[in-house]
Amino acid sequence: MTKLKAARLAANLTQHDLAEVTGMTSASVCRYETGKRKISVDKAKLLAKALDVSWTSLFDDENPEEKQEVKTV
Repeated sequence: MTKLKAARLAANLTQHDLAEVTGMTSASVCRYETGKRKISVDKAKLLAKALDVSWTSLFDDENPEEKQEVKTV
């Protein structure tokens, strides 16, 4: 479960409810939750305001697909 979905469920909102509050489509909310679309900072701030959470809390700390190995010299 993504952090966005967890925050939405904690706020007791459906995807449709969140979409209405933010002016997004339900499809967009769904794509953000499933990871099919990345959340921009502007959209994260809009979603976070509606969910009463920090916008940075909506981003996963680690994404295995994007995790880069750091080498020290």
